[in-house]
Amino acid sequence: MKLGAVVPAAGLSRRMGREKILLPFGGSTMLGTVLAKLAKANVARTVVVLRPDLPEAEEAARRAGAEIVVNPHPEDEMLSSIRLGVERISATVDAAFVWPADHPAVARGTLERLAAAGSRETAVLPVYGGRRGHPALVGAGLLEEIAQIPPNEGLRFLWRNRADAVEEIVVDDPGVVENLDDRETYERALRRDSQSREPRLDGDRPEETE
Repeated sequence: MKLGAVVPAAGLSRRMGREKILLPFGGSTMLGTVLAKLAKANVARTVVVLRPDLPEAEEAARRAGAEIVVNPHPEDEMLSSIRLGVERISATVDAAFVWPADHPAVARGTLERLAAAGSRETAVLPVYGGRRGHPALVGAGLLEEIAQIPPNEGLRFLWRNRADAVEEIVVDDPGVVENLDDRETYERALRRDSQSREPRLDGDRPEETE
């Protein structure tokens, strides 16, 4: 399958108190780590959705080979950013990861498992500790339905209404349910990341076997 990705990254970082997607993580930043892992997962086309006032993030995303879409209303729910990204990418891929930039701790092995289970007609969701997490791998047949989700709803609306097309993959990866939007969660994930056996993403270390 030809894989794409939509990375919503237009949030206002109110709980963190500073621009979270530019904080250090994984030998890069949160955003940089997500983009590097997508590149290693053979994602052909990645769209990052940003606020208008994030030139540093825009430059970093372009250096990583991603396309940029600007959300003029970042105060809206994240679904607005997802829709903007999906609109750009849906006609050109068989399936797309929807991966918020503040979930950078997801293991690359999880991406591989999702990709192996994906199809044009299904959504594949990782599950850790009984909780569904990110990223979702959404088939092209379902990407179009994101535009029909009612106001004040999110992707869970689609999962509920198309339960027949949703597949769950249980993973041993706490990163799928870790939203690094506050200092405590961020620092906990940062400590675990520094102790993990996954290679850093700065190109200075040889790749290790997971």
